[in-house]
Amino acid sequence: MKIKKINAERMGYSNKLMVFNLIRYSPGISRNEITKLTGLDKSTVTKITYELISRGLVEEGERKSSKSPGRKPIRLEAAKGIAASIIVKVGVEKTIVGLGFLNNFIEKIVEFETPKNFNTFIDKLTFEVDNIYKNSNGHNIVGISFSFPGMIDRKNLIIEYVPHFNWSDIKLKDVFLKELPYWDKPILAANEAKLALQSEIYFNEEISNLNNGVYIFVSQGIGGAILIDGKIHLGSNYTAGEFGHMSIQESGEKCFCNNQGCWETFASIDTITKIYEYSNGKLKGATYEEKFKNLLEKSEKRSTNSYEIMNQMLYYLAVGTVNLINILNPEFVIIGGYGYLFPDKYLKQIEHTIRERALKPSLKSLGKIVKSSFDIETACLTGANLRVMDEFAEKAVI
Repeated sequence: MKIKKINAERMGYSNKLMVFNLIRYSPGISRNEITKLTGLDKSTVTKITYELISRGLVEEGERKSSKSPGRKPIRLEAAKGIAASIIVKVGVEKTIVGLGFLNNFIEKIVEFETPKNFNTFIDKLTFEVDNIYKNSNGHNIVGISFSFPGMIDRKNLIIEYVPHFNWSDIKLKDVFLKELPYWDKPILAANEAKLALQSEIYFNEEISNLNNGVYIFVSQGIGGAILIDGKIHLGSNYTAGEFGHMSIQESGEKCFCNNQGCWETFASIDTITKIYEYSNGKLKGATYEEKFKNLLEKSEKRSTNSYEIMNQMLYYLAVGTVNLINILNPEFVIIGGYGYLFPDKYLKQIEHTIRERALKPSLKSLGKIVKSSFDIETACLTGANLRVMDEFAEKAVI
């Protein structure tokens, strides 16, 4: 195979982007650590970091603690104020709008109940976005990024299908610009589970050296994302990873998607809370999120039959995960979304069932079954912000 030579200008750009991204993804990293990780010589790293600092993209922090003699290394971090994104997490029950920054800081600004009618939703959303943009004077806003609980065509910015609302074939960019015609920044949109996995790839140390895995997003449905050879697998139409619509019982309950016996009809949080309320009366809370948290509390105290109902959820989560492990042979499985709330013993229970039922050869490479390192909101908002900032970083270091 012939290897193309990279000209000096392009090589310099690649090195700058590599160093800049290391600082972004590893706040507090030192120049010496960058040298070891990249293989670049110290003088090159010093030159690049000096340039990034002089351009306001990177800031020096306090000196790091070190057991080695001599001066302690200086912490490097991405500057917060130079760039911000407006980030939107559209949920089945509520929508959150906030700001994300170059240093990965997330600020939640407003939340509202998600209207099921899309026109009502876009009116409310653009009103809030307009307020945020004007209050920030728009001077450092470099894009807007959406997280949706459904199938999104990232390239053409089309909402293909959001099952819980029956939103389909909506040209997001067109309707957004119709309401906010002054908007001239990038518009990005993606599925919530894929954004959550993107957050884990960058910041979850437990999977830092792993390249193949599965992310299971437990919410009012069950979403998912797949990591293959270090990249999130999107599929030809960006719909890969819709685990929740895998049938685990051929003649089971009809799902929002019109299939029957879908995984999410057995193990989503709304399914489990409905099962509890059918036998025991109302749970505390106005939303399924609040009710599920109440059910978890009851389960911990073994109140009424809450523990048995939670066991049923954990069992079905394990059964569906076994299918994914047998098909995909991952190195890790992350239980995210509201699975973030599970106590460790619940995760161990899921893992026990998985290791009993999955194909033994598929388990050889499966090292980790872990919880998400982010709660459901922060996972999606962080992933949404990363997409904007990754794009900003490529342009900023030229």
